[in-house]
Amino acid sequence: MKWLIKIKKLLGLEKFTPYISSYFEKSNAVSGLYLSSVVVILELWMIASTAFYQMTSEYKRSTIWLWNHVSCYVLLLIAGIAMMVYSYRYVKNKKPNRYIGKGINIAFSVISILFGMYISYLDYAKGEQFITLFTMVLFIFCFLCWRPIYSILFLTVSFLTFYFICNRAASATYATQVNLSIIYIAIIMSAANNFHQKYREAKKDERLEEVNDVLLKLSISDEITGISNMSYFISQTLSELHEKELDVTQKLFLFLDIEHFKNYNEKYGFMAGNEYLKHIADVIQRTFSDSMVAHFSNDNFVVFTQDKNVQNKLEVIRSEIRKCDCGLTMDLKTGAYRPKDRDCLPIVACDHARYACNSIKKHFDKNYCEYSEDMNKDFYRKQYIINTIDKALEEKYIKVFYQPLVNSATGSLSGLEALARWDDPTYGFLMPQMFINTLEEYHQIHKLDMYVLNKVCQDIVEEKERGGHVFPVSLNFSRLDFEVMDLASEVEKTLQRYGVEKKYIHVEITESALTENDGKLQKALETFRKSGYALWLDDFGSGYSGLNVLKEYEFDVMKIDMKFLQNFDGNEKSRTILRNIVTLAKDIGMLTLTEGVETEEAHIFLREIGCEKLQGYLFGRPMPKEELFQKIDSGEYVPDSTVIS
Repeated sequence: MKWLIKIKKLLGLEKFTPYISSYFEKSNAVSGLYLSSVVVILELWMIASTAFYQMTSEYKRSTIWLWNHVSCYVLLLIAGIAMMVYSYRYVKNKKPNRYIGKGINIAFSVISILFGMYISYLDYAKGEQFITLFTMVLFIFCFLCWRPIYSILFLTVSFLTFYFICNRAASATYATQVNLSIIYIAIIMSAANNFHQKYREAKKDERLEEVNDVLLKLSISDEITGISNMSYFISQTLSELHEKELDVTQKLFLFLDIEHFKNYNEKYGFMAGNEYLKHIADVIQRTFSDSMVAHFSNDNFVVFTQDKNVQNKLEVIRSEIRKCDCGLTMDLKTGAYRPKDRDCLPIVACDHARYACNSIKKHFDKNYCEYSEDMNKDFYRKQYIINTIDKALEEKYIKVFYQPLVNSATGSLSGLEALARWDDPTYGFLMPQMFINTLEEYHQIHKLDMYVLNKVCQDIVEEKERGGHVFPVSLNFSRLDFEVMDLASEVEKTLQRYGVEKKYIHVEITESALTENDGKLQKALETFRKSGYALWLDDFGSGYSGLNVLKEYEFDVMKIDMKFLQNFDGNEKSRTILRNIVTLAKDIGMLTLTEGVETEEAHIFLREIGCEKLQGYLFGRPMPKEELFQKIDSGEYVPDSTVIS
């Protein structure tokens, strides 16, 4: 049946796509505009010339002749004007009714052909050529584009009718028959060629349009969710912010975070997770249908919207997330930022909204927070820390302080803990928790931890060269250090570079860093242990999985969190818990060190229950190396003979 398909294609019987139909309509509108303009000009000229000649006695025509001809001119003129008006409106994207347009197109074509037949018939009756019909046929079938089947039918009917009429008036000669046949074939071939050429152009343009649509969609859409990506979101919101009639103070940037989505991915896999994100993206898009919505990253979305009914809309989304039948507790946290002026940068606004959202991550009773002035100060301080960390290390704004660790039985100095202190020329003294948490949040903590390790090694070498006392130093490494580098290998290289023995470096890691089943971290700690480093478990009791950590990991020293000593004097439970923790540690072969010792009463109690090491303000605050060794040299601190060299 391939031949049938080819015939259908040749005759133009294929079904047009909307794009191709529109392409032909536009092509005919453009051609119709030029064609109708020519026809209107010609008919006006014919009417004017007829009137002019009628005024001279030599060329005067009869009333019947005038009526017949002028009526034809006027009829064609009206059809031409109608065609011109419609074509002009279409070209100018006025979107006129397409069915009316088709009617005008057909009427104009029929009137033109009838006009050509009538005038040519009159010429033929006088023994002249049928030029007018030939001209009108060329106009209609070579300028306008018809399906070949329509051209064949229309031309066949027209030429047969014309031949029949002419033959009745005067028998057509063989030459006339040949001429009509040649013109007929030539016009059909030209019309078919015109159609197929236009059809190929339309198909080519349609494919280009489809490719452009795909490329455009890829450039503005998020691959996972199908909604806008951040590049498009930023460009669109930036344009909207600069609209003169917009009241920016009534707009909000929202940052939406799906809580516990990571657990969903772990339980059902990333494919299911992506489907869920797409579902939630659709819900957000529908809920904020009059706003700009985009996928920010991971399980986060951003919205630029009016500040009306925001809470109600967020509750709709939250309800959809909460009803997830997945055996997990899912929820929605939202941060908001209200732009102050038109110069607000969307990416900065989104960061502010995200900052507000993150500020309530651990507050179970809060689901919405708007960025405040206090947050603004905190935000820029964090940005300063991230932007300045490299310079701070290079310029030594960050210094290493040492806090004494003492033997609980003798009170002698048995070791040190290295702690970072940042004395900044702009912000002054920055609280350790402020810059440490910030560096961890932005995955820059490894820079600080490796700096402290290098400085400790330098201090050990300098003290050895001075002939002073050298103590083992404990350093706290972040969980993120194990993710961004091979920490065991880097520590080993550093110690070899300075010639420092492993016994002087104790590796600390907090209990909270061990709450997840992380094979990479466990393997790294095993490498440390096999290489001869002492491993310390820091802040034991601050988290929720301390006993499980003791089961899964091997540590030499347990550092008991200082929280157990809060309200120590009047809290008997603290004593009982501490006593049992120390006993447990001994039973599994670990030494204990308690942090935050500030009173002599606590010191005595911890010594009596067998806690081997103590640390706290009772024995000394963190201090510079020079101050520490001055106190050692003066005898204020007595070195423990079992650990010094």
